[in-house]
Amino acid sequence: MRILVAATISIALLSCKGGQETIHPEKRDLTQAVYASGKIFPKNDYKVSSRLPGYVQEILVRVGDTVSAGQPLLRIRSEISDINVEAAKNQYNLAASNASESGPVLNALKQEVSAAESKYLLDSTNYKRFENLLASKSASQLQFDQSKVQFESSRAAWTRVKYTYSSTRDRLRTEAQNAKLQLDAQTSNQGDYTIISAVSGKVYDIMPKIGDLVSPQIPLVEIGSATEFEVELSIDETDISLVVVGQEVLYEIDAYKDLPLTGKVLEIYPRISPGNKTAKIIASVSLSDSIVVYAGMSIESNIIVAEKKNILVIPREYLKAGNTVNVKGKDTPVNVTTGASDLEHIEITSGIAESDELEK
Repeated sequence: MRILVAATISIALLSCKGGQETIHPEKRDLTQAVYASGKIFPKNDYKVSSRLPGYVQEILVRVGDTVSAGQPLLRIRSEISDINVEAAKNQYNLAASNASESGPVLNALKQEVSAAESKYLLDSTNYKRFENLLASKSASQLQFDQSKVQFESSRAAWTRVKYTYSSTRDRLRTEAQNAKLQLDAQTSNQGDYTIISAVSGKVYDIMPKIGDLVSPQIPLVEIGSATEFEVELSIDETDISLVVVGQEVLYEIDAYKDLPLTGKVLEIYPRISPGNKTAKIIASVSLSDSIVVYAGMSIESNIIVAEKKNILVIPREYLKAGNTVNVKGKDTPVNVTTGASDLEHIEITSGIAESDELEK
C-alpha cells in the first residue's frame, strides 16, 4: 500500500453556493513517498551455528555481553566425535604399521625380493657356465639356450618383485599420510565443539540451553554490532519501481513516536517474495545515544521518492474517473494529465490552468 506525505499548504475554498464547492488549482511544493514496514537489526548481524551435531555442555557468555572475535561462546559435547577420533586413530596406527619397513606387508615383500635375487644370481651363474661350456664344446646348444631362458626369466621376476615392493611401499606410505591427515582432521573437529565468535559485537540472543541437542541447521547465538543498526524493510511490489539507492527514509517507531528518525536506502534486493508480494530493502538509520534499540524492533517508514517544487496541484477528490475534472462553465468534463501525488493532492501537468475554477 502506498502512503504519501501530504503537502503543507491548503488550497483556498472559493465558494459554497448551493452546496457546490469550487476551487482554483494552485502552485505549491509536493513530496511523494511510499510506505514500507520492517524491523531494526544490528549491523553485521549473524547467527552462530555448530558445524557438527552434539549436546550443549557449557554456555560461556550471557545475553547483552560484548564479545571479541575469536572469543569462545559455547562448548558442545558429542560421543560421535570421540568415536570418530578413536576410529581415525586405529586406522592411522594400522596404516603406519603397514608402511613400516619392519611391518608385515613390506617384510614379506622384502623376503620375496631376496628370494628372487638369489634365484637370479644362481641362474646368472649357470648361464655363464653353460656359455663357457658351449664355447669349449662341453655342452650342447640346447643346454645353453635353456640356461639363457632361465636366466632371463629370473631377471624379469627379480625386477618385477622389486617394482612391486617399491610401489607397495609408496602406496602404504601415502595411506599412512592420509590416515594421519584424517586423524588430525577428526581431532581438530573436536575443537569445533568449542563455538567461537567470528566478529566482535554484542550478544543479542542465546537460543539453546545446557543439555539441548543442536545440529548445523540450528542457530545458537545471535551477534551483531553494539552501536550500529540497519533496517530491513518490506515494500509492496507495485511501489518498488519508484525506489532507488540513496533516497531518504523517514521512520517511526512505536516506542519513540515523537522522535523523528531518518536514514538512506542502502540496498534493494532484486526479487519479489511470492508469499506476500513484497520486495526487500536494506536502509540505514541514524540513532542518538539516548535511544535504546532492541534487535527485531518493528519500524514503519516513508521512503521519499519525489520532491517537486512549485507545481500545479488540485485536491485528490476533484480528480474524477478517467483523469477528468469538472471546470465551471463547461458542459463536459475536461481531460487532464497527472503526475506526482501525496495523500491530499495530485499534480496536474496539462489540461487546466490556475485560472480555471473546478467543481466537485
